[in-house]
Amino acid sequence: MDDNADQVPNEHKPLNIKLGKEGSLWSRAEDFWHAVGWTFNCSVLHPERWERWQIWLEFMCDVLQDDWNERERIFNNNPHDAEITTNKTPLRNSGKQSTLKRYQDGPLILRESLLFQYISAGTGHGKYRRIIRSIFADGSSTAVNEFRQVFPKELKQAKSDRKAERLKKRERDVDIDKEEYGDYLVQDESDDDATADAELDNDNSQSTSPSGAGARRSKRTRRGTRNAKDPSDNEHIGETTGLDPALTLHDVGVSPLGGLDSLDLRKRLLGLLSKVSYQLPTAFMPILDLYHNYIEHIRHMPFPVFQAFISPYILPGLMEKSQKEQRPTGDEKLTHGQTADAEQTTLCELLLFNMLESAAPQTEQEYLDQDKLEQCFLPFAAANASVVDNAKISILLEALIVLLAGNGMLKMRPSLLEALQIGIQNRVERATDEIRRSQAKKQKEPLEWSWLMESGDRLLFLMEVLQSQPQGH
Repeated sequence: MDDNADQVPNEHKPLNIKLGKEGSLWSRAEDFWHAVGWTFNCSVLHPERWERWQIWLEFMCDVLQDDWNERERIFNNNPHDAEITTNKTPLRNSGKQSTLKRYQDGPLILRESLLFQYISAGTGHGKYRRIIRSIFADGSSTAVNEFRQVFPKELKQAKSDRKAERLKKRERDVDIDKEEYGDYLVQDESDDDATADAELDNDNSQSTSPSGAGARRSKRTRRGTRNAKDPSDNEHIGETTGLDPALTLHDVGVSPLGGLDSLDLRKRLLGLLSKVSYQLPTAFMPILDLYHNYIEHIRHMPFPVFQAFISPYILPGLMEKSQKEQRPTGDEKLTHGQTADAEQTTLCELLLFNMLESAAPQTEQEYLDQDKLEQCFLPFAAANASVVDNAKISILLEALIVLLAGNGMLKMRPSLLEALQIGIQNRVERATDEIRRSQAKKQKEPLEWSWLMESGDRLLFLMEVLQSQPQGH
């Protein structure tokens, strides 16, 4: 036995060190969602830390995704070999009630997935809402307070990084004859940082003493947070550009959520949650409740971020990118969980019902089709008369047209073009009425107007493309 133990490769032996125990990620973080929230906070506030955390989160998304997909495949291929929901009668014993609840909660093979273990690990009434908040963490003070840094002194720059920066700065040419000394006569910024860090540590050690509290402050902004501002702090936007801060704010793209890489990971996690909700509504939460939670966060996002979440052009849909499923054709319905576009369609529909004017009819029709699009969505403006809300409505309609047409569920016909033209006109008129009542808004919303008008042009262009396509029967 001892000989065999000695032959175990080193990579398979447990690491009996601090980093593998109390210093590990799972010991430092409250749970998986704490680490997720901090990762997304870093994507907005701390680019240097985001580079590290992004690698970890991409790996975790791949693992969660593969594990769930394989379990779902096994269950779909052999449903009678797995523990199924309420159709199975439990044995009559002392544990009847708990056994019945286990069947009602969903298939055991899915409930044993790594993803569901992370979801169900928390306690308290609001644990599911906290999960969603972690995915939408935006670096604001509220998000940072809830999802704090995982490791101590995580934001302090390593000495090796400071040395590399110092060497890089001294790569400039030095010519003693011409009295060109590069930056050797300039006090090194890293030396300042080291002094400032020492002073800051000294201040912290004396913080319990009234005379030492706040006696000295580091005058230099920490390198890790130098260009990291709270996204809600608009005071400094436009300082270096000379532009109106109100206009510059709209030009930051998806940076309020950390850029496209961050947004992509957020959408992957949202897609994974929606799959769990679809398969395990009792154990997790019903799919509509989940999407209403999504809407709370997406509804009031700045327009560029809202567009990135909604538009099929910018990033893939909420479903993960690696899964390839067969799309419906002809008169088949775009049902949730059936295609990679179904979840994106569901989100767009619920946002429209939430944002449209009261004149838009409600319907009990569960699935989206062309009739529902023409009668309930296309002809109407936003409930709010603001230009940006009407632009968001137009973006949502663009997405639905692209999704339906891409699944072969949209045909060019007069009623479709008429509903679309009426809607474009209604949204422009409603936004114009608001501008007439407030001249101040007219000065602040030139970009919103361009978004609304350009989206209207794209809607008309989509009709031209659809008309040029061969119509199926």
